[in-house]
Amino acid sequence: MIEMDDTILFATLLIAPVAGAAVSLLPRDGFEVLASLVSAVITVSVALIFLATGTQGVFGYFYADGLTRIMVVTISSVFLTSVAYSAFYVKRIKEPFIRFRWYYSLVDMFIFTMLLAVTVNDLGFVWIAIEATTVSSALLVALERERTSIEAAWRYTLIVSAGLVASLLSVILVYYSQGTLVISDLLTKPLSSGLLMAVAVGFALVGYGTKAGIAPMHAWLPDAHSEAPSPVSAMFSGVLLPTSIYALVRTFSLLQGSTVFDPMRNLLIGFGIFTALLAAVIMGSQRNYKRMLAYSSMENMGIILIGFALGGIGAIGAVVQIVAHAFAKSSAFYEAGNVLVAFNSKSMEEVQGVAKKLKFSGYLFTLSCLSVTGAPPFGVFVGEFMILSQAMASGNYLLVILLAIAYMYAFIGLNRQAIRMVFGQRRPGLEQDGSASSPEPAPSRENLISVAIPLANLTISLVIGIYMIPLIFQAATGFGF
Repeated sequence: MIEMDDTILFATLLIAPVAGAAVSLLPRDGFEVLASLVSAVITVSVALIFLATGTQGVFGYFYADGLTRIMVVTISSVFLTSVAYSAFYVKRIKEPFIRFRWYYSLVDMFIFTMLLAVTVNDLGFVWIAIEATTVSSALLVALERERTSIEAAWRYTLIVSAGLVASLLSVILVYYSQGTLVISDLLTKPLSSGLLMAVAVGFALVGYGTKAGIAPMHAWLPDAHSEAPSPVSAMFSGVLLPTSIYALVRTFSLLQGSTVFDPMRNLLIGFGIFTALLAAVIMGSQRNYKRMLAYSSMENMGIILIGFALGGIGAIGAVVQIVAHAFAKSSAFYEAGNVLVAFNSKSMEEVQGVAKKLKFSGYLFTLSCLSVTGAPPFGVFVGEFMILSQAMASGNYLLVILLAIAYMYAFIGLNRQAIRMVFGQRRPGLEQDGSASSPEPAPSRENLISVAIPLANLTISLVIGIYMIPLIFQAATGFGF
């Protein structure tokens, strides 16, 4: 009876966004927002039930463990806040690429595909769901009908679809090697061919790593995240990238106990640290603030991949960082949306003195940037500290040094740019009509929703950090304390 109840909950979790997508297409003004909000509330409620009851095991076609529960809560929560923020943001788009009811319908389907990817008990269906995230989200990137956004949508579609061909080869190799794709069986079944499974993990790294923004397969990420509407950017950075990491980790975890585990773990660590270092160095030189946030997401994914590869408390740190980063980065992108609406520019040279024009958004944007770069006591700091501790405990001192460099470069590079943008002054110049431009923007009245939603997400990231502080003392044993 309990199993049946849980199966119904899984079905409800997936049916809610599908139903919201269908109702959103009804030609009634306002229906699309209401339908998406209702479906989001339902998914969050079911996700919290999973978390509270500790749902675990096989339930028909579904599988759940601790990572599944946390991913479901994170995806559904960012879904709710993104839909709510969209009600404020998308109305400012004068000539959308698609009708708004199609926008909300695609958002619902986008969330459905991610929820399916993290709950289905079959690696083949995980691959299908990850591929479907591209289909459901490509048009969302081009919503603002700019030439650059349309180009970004094409680049996103082509690159990630090509990358997922590699992950399809991974799925084929897993089936050929093990004779099944059922996750619950694969986790308990001894490996029949370690070498084939190692190749499968390599293909998964290339395929799912492309979707997760792992370098050097990341070419689509900065463009798509910077050109997409801010609520879509929030979903991309906050939950799409971690969902792809989830699929990669599920495949990698099958190597536990085999002779090829350590070499493949080192391979994942190598790609992770390369991604983190590359993104950390690049983000400090960006001139587009949304593109800067995109590179920050890339840096976080590299660190998260390292945490899962290291295992132990590093894997726990990776999970903490996934959740904290999702809330903090979505907050940053919402605030970036507020700035874009007020200044009508993504250039940091043109956007100066945000705190004078948008007082609350300016301060929240600064705090969000501090949060995603690991400032204590936000949750990302806890996750990064635990991953660094696991690297120290494993005796990989070169990795410890490289991680510390990545942390430092990311923190200084992103926050230096953000503070200059929020508290700096625009240099006086000439407008098109020849008159002198004002160095100080006039204050603007801020929308309650546009401030409350990012504030709520940032607060959750802070609460996660404070709640997880005891884990820091546990992780500190990696430093010999």
